[in-house]
Amino acid sequence: MSDLKYCKCPICCEDVRNVLTSELRRGHGRVLHCTDCDHGFLQLEHQVDAKNFYSEQYRQEYSHNAEKKATNARELFDVYKNYQKDRLATIEALIRPDSKVLEVGASAGQFLWHIKDRVQVVNAIELDTECRNFLESELHISADDEYLEHSRFAAEKYDVVCAFQVMEHVENPFDFMKSLRAATSIGGTILVEVPNFHDPLLSVWNVPCYGRFYYHSAHVHYFSETSLRKTALLAGFQEEQIEISFTQDYNLLNHLHWIMNNGPQADCHVGLSEIAFASRDIELGKWLTQELRTLNQRYVERLIGTKHTSNMMMKIVNA
Repeated sequence: MSDLKYCKCPICCEDVRNVLTSELRRGHGRVLHCTDCDHGFLQLEHQVDAKNFYSEQYRQEYSHNAEKKATNARELFDVYKNYQKDRLATIEALIRPDSKVLEVGASAGQFLWHIKDRVQVVNAIELDTECRNFLESELHISADDEYLEHSRFAAEKYDVVCAFQVMEHVENPFDFMKSLRAATSIGGTILVEVPNFHDPLLSVWNVPCYGRFYYHSAHVHYFSETSLRKTALLAGFQEEQIEISFTQDYNLLNHLHWIMNNGPQADCHVGLSEIAFASRDIELGKWLTQELRTLNQRYVERLIGTKHTSNMMMKIVNA
């Protein structure tokens, strides 16, 4: 590997010397940490053609299963359509029957499927060709597999523009934010969800193996609240336009599994689903289920209160 010791932070341009890790889940490179803006970023051995990577290769390497690599559009939709609660709660107050909504990086449409019959227009940008085809043929959502600024939606204006778990993948987050703004009507809303650099399994519980799971070659950026806000400001937004909230998708059972076993669950279902236990003793099963649901709610509230959650949601009103 070439000498990566001295690098410029891609957000604040300060010199960075602090290497967090050179152990990635997949790929070869290392993650550095800028203490000035609290931002993590990836330095790869070799540059990757992002368009080609996400159009074909990405879904062959990353999936909802801990061990199995490849996945497909139908499987993605069937799995993740059930786990959109936080995103739907965020957009609920922003949409009306005459709204136009665009999702950038729509995957297999697991979010848009919930709202497509509640608004006037839903469009999607998705670089993965199979997912783009699935969006159009199975969900009847008009989609394009080009970058937004080069897509057939480039001249359109939308009331809500969403990008969930996308900006951590892009090389230039400032240009990405500007492209979202260009597609948003005046008075409209931009929603950007990213993983939290201060994920609790690292920042609270310090699970040894989790770092090798969390850091991987597909994520170019690891945003903190500080660096996420700074990105929006440097992209031209004003402080009063920006609101950042914290969400936790994986539940207490998932965290206990990591803490006790130093490894992931076999797939995402138990960790993302509402806690439920079946028992031959029906009353005992009901009691334990309710107790753990209550504890999980309190646990998530504590994580949100300390800003140590799995994800952050940035809401920007376009002025």
